[in-house]
Amino acid sequence: MNKSIFSINSLSKYSELFQIVGVIGLIASLIFVGMELRQSQQIALVEQQVERTKAFTDLYNTATNNNLAYLHPENDYDKYEVFFYNFQHMFWNISETDYLKYRLGLMDENIWQSRYAIMKRIKSREESTDRNCKMLERVWEAKTRQLDKEFVKLIEDIPSRDCT
Repeated sequence: MNKSIFSINSLSKYSELFQIVGVIGLIASLIFVGMELRQSQQIALVEQQVERTKAFTDLYNTATNNNLAYLHPENDYDKYEVFFYNFQHMFWNISETDYLKYRLGLMDENIWQSRYAIMKRIKSREESTDRNCKMLERVWEAKTRQLDKEFVKLIEDIPSRDCT
């Protein structure tokens, strides 16, 4: 008589256990696939934002190269001030993209904290001249209508110098 441990009778005793293990494995794999899809969607969202930021960066660079202040054609800015003004627009677009990356968990905490420290320094306007302060204020006012509302709220909570 062959008393194999894998006989049909002995395996049938464990069939319910095998089914439960199979269902658990199926559920685990579905959860993994769902997490992968979610991460892929987040990466796609960030990539779209990066592409928009690149398009705006090209626009700001073109304006700067033509000595035009973005959204402020009537001005008395010299070449450096036009660069400074347009750079601030570019900075806030890039910062918004960084915030999205951080919010979606795609940016390291230390990198985010260093970027946020720069944002706080610029938004505070403490280190700027009166003329630069007014440019910073004008740019930020324009950006509040263009950027992600959560990001705007985060930046608005930073105390800033009154430029008047």
